Amino acid sequence: MAAPPRPPPALMDELVEEIALRIPPDDPARLLRAALVCKRWYRVLSDPGFRRRFREFHRTPPMLGFIRNLGPHSTFVATPSFRPNRPARWNCPAVDARHGRVLLHVAVEGSERNPLDNPFVVWDPITGDRRELPLLRSSIYPYSWNAAVLCASSAGACDHLDCHRGPFLVVFVSSNGWRIVAYVFSSEAAAWSKHASVQLPVPGNRISLGPSALIGNVLYFMFFFGTSVLKYDLGAREISQVQLPPECFLARIVPMTTDDGRLGVAIVVDNRLYLWSRESCPDGDAGWVQSRVIELLKLLPNEALTALHGGVDVDGIADGVAVIFLRTDKGVFTIDLKSCQVKKVYKDSWISGNFPFLSFYTPALAAASTIEG
Repeated sequence: MAAPPRPPPALMDELVEEIALRIPPDDPARLLRAALVCKRWYRVLSDPGFRRRFREFHRTPPMLGFIRNLGPHSTFVATPSFRPNRPARWNCPAVDARHGRVLLHVAVEGSERNPLDNPFVVWDPITGDRRELPLLRSSIYPYSWNAAVLCASSAGACDHLDCHRGPFLVVFVSSNGWRIVAYVFSSEAAAWSKHASVQLPVPGNRISLGPSALIGNVLYFMFFFGTSVLKYDLGAREISQVQLPPECFLARIVPMTTDDGRLGVAIVVDNRLYLWSRESCPDGDAGWVQSRVIELLKLLPNEALTALHGGVDVDGIADGVAVIFLRTDKGVFTIDLKSCQVKKVYKDSWISGNFPFLSFYTPALAAASTIEG
């Protein structure tokens, strides 16, 4: 009687790791399934050293979903293989998302109330941690402001691959029409501190509540009328303004980080997506260059281009993965700027903001004793 065939030799641990390193980071469920093959694979893939090498191998955190605002509420819209820890529906809108954290602002009940009477909350969708911040001083003008959350080591000391459990900052900027003030909350000091104040060169321009951009140690926020960008330098604690191209006036503008780490903006005009970037000049000054124009008529379905109320607007940008969110009368679409692939990600058109959530995620693995083999 012939002997039964021998099972194929087991893969060496080094080969298991090399294969697992190449699992796409935006599909963490595949990493979990690989870890459940046998106890040896579980041991290899649950090792902290592997998780660190996995992040270093891919470098750019994937987009695991986005937070969409609908009036005073927000919802986390996750990718199929990621689910945030704890409920992802809040009675408060999102203000920002960055470095594995989401900044929420508790909704105000009653139109007569000062919106800053309610606190900001920093939420980690991966761990479920939720930290409520102390209230800002009551003398701040509450109807022209924006805020951003970021890692406390944003000046280059951190690669932001796994810092969502570490210390963080929240930057708050506000204007009363004549002056702009900036306050910074430090999670280590557990307090707000006034960082800067400057008079507006053109009184009356209000700060727009929408996505911001972080480039190095500098945050950029939008004004309402699209004539300039508010620039806040965290290191120098200085507030200034960057003038925008005339073509951006009165358009819905979202600031972004270009591939080579410069300031850019995205706008939609007449069913065309325009990308502008800030260029340095030989004389030391800087100007704007139109870096790309994308014809949306060739990419979006016809139904999305039927302008019933406002047509198409840029409503969010996932810096690092080159994905732009477009709000239309027929829902929210994303465009991958590298492949020009279009995807409908939400059917509701009454959205007041989209904030992409980018982070590495290694699912909590089952106990090793439950794995066969």
